[in-house]
Amino acid sequence: MQAPPPFVGEGVGGRGSSRRLALVLVAVVGAFAFAILYFALRQRDDASRFQGEWRLTLAEREKQPPITVRVTGDRWVWLVGDKPQNRYTMTLRPDANPKEIDLVQLAPNDNPRLEKRVGEEFTPVTLRGIYLIQDGTVKLLVAPNPLPRPTSFDATDGDPVWLLERPW
Repeated sequence: MQAPPPFVGEGVGGRGSSRRLALVLVAVVGAFAFAILYFALRQRDDASRFQGEWRLTLAEREKQPPITVRVTGDRWVWLVGDKPQNRYTMTLRPDANPKEIDLVQLAPNDNPRLEKRVGEEFTPVTLRGIYLIQDGTVKLLVAPNPLPRPTSFDATDGDPVWLLERPW
């Protein structure tokens, strides 16, 4: 009888090569799963995409002073030149179709600014609108309360479409 080769279980065709192959396969699958998870989690929600400074232009108006919108968390600050003008809180409803935005104007004490209409209670000054984020630009169409929220960018009823673009 012949004795078995001295390196059984290692090398080509042995059990060691199967283990190595399994380890390599696990490493490749793990790396692939990590890459998918990384890019899936990297997709930012709409609120985080609004963060930062934007240059505001009104699509239907040619001459306008430079307006900057600074968004931090749920707060908007309108700057005309370098002077803060109005402040708002932002509420987004990205699951609506079209996506909805509410901007409630703030008083100097950070409470909602209230106004009274004839025969009504005091209500917060609110802009109700829709938005679309596309290629680093935000398109907005808003209507002040008590007017109804716009339902389409096609039906503007004279309200200008706002375009927010990064200033760089």
